[in-house]
Amino acid sequence: MTYLNIVQCVPYERLQTIMREVFSVPMSQGTIKNLIDGAMRKAAPAIKVLEDMLKRSPVVGFDESGCYNQKRLDWAWIAQTAYVTLCFRATGRAAKVLEERFGDSLEGMVAVTDRHSAYFAIGFLDHQVCLAHILRELEYLTELDGGQEWSVQLAELLRQAIHTRNENPTGVIAKQPWIDRLDELLKHSLTHLREEFERLRKGLTRAKDYIFNFLENPLIPPDNNASERGIRKLKVKQKISGTFRSDAGADAFFALHSIADTAWKNNQSQLNAIASILSL
Repeated sequence: MTYLNIVQCVPYERLQTIMREVFSVPMSQGTIKNLIDGAMRKAAPAIKVLEDMLKRSPVVGFDESGCYNQKRLDWAWIAQTAYVTLCFRATGRAAKVLEERFGDSLEGMVAVTDRHSAYFAIGFLDHQVCLAHILRELEYLTELDGGQEWSVQLAELLRQAIHTRNENPTGVIAKQPWIDRLDELLKHSLTHLREEFERLRKGLTRAKDYIFNFLENPLIPPDNNASERGIRKLKVKQKISGTFRSDAGADAFFALHSIADTAWKNNQSQLNAIASILSL
């Protein structure tokens, strides 16, 4: 029941129908909710382990997304590495959410994020901004004005940097030459183009020290796609079920999804991971 609801995003009403029509087991939606809530309580020690692992991780990806709960806009957060996923709900998307959750451990992390201002209000060890986000913005600008070369040249610079890292996945590559090339492009005046061009140029100027850190540290990815994939299950869940109906239901989904996604990252069965939690 827990696996179908969390991993396969089957809502309570459909689970009720499955139990009745497939297994001839009549079950109320309240009973199903109680089962999920029980799984949430049993998952608490495992969630603490995931949180502690993230606190010791040198590179952590973060992302956040709107989450409707009781027709109220909350925020779903994700903190993740190549081996660990932790999702949780908060009422806001300010820096204090991460500060309250992770405390002083943030000072030892390199944060891989988008350019949301909250991340830069936190005393991380360093940052890496997501190049995939920037490339999407540049593609949009190129479609807006195909006659200019600036967005094309900048996109090519970023792709070359990513290719250089892919060609040398474990080496330390000096980032300063790449920053110098970026500086030349950021010096261009774009006021004759649409305002979106100048807005992006200013944003990249503020973040330029965090664009090529992945070249000097092989542990740092050039994008935050893994965080986006980890939080995408929320969108699938809400597309099927709509808003969460309670804080407990939302928190149960995020906690159990964290366990299932961590199992998937480590080539383990998500069903077995949930079964292991329930057997405690």
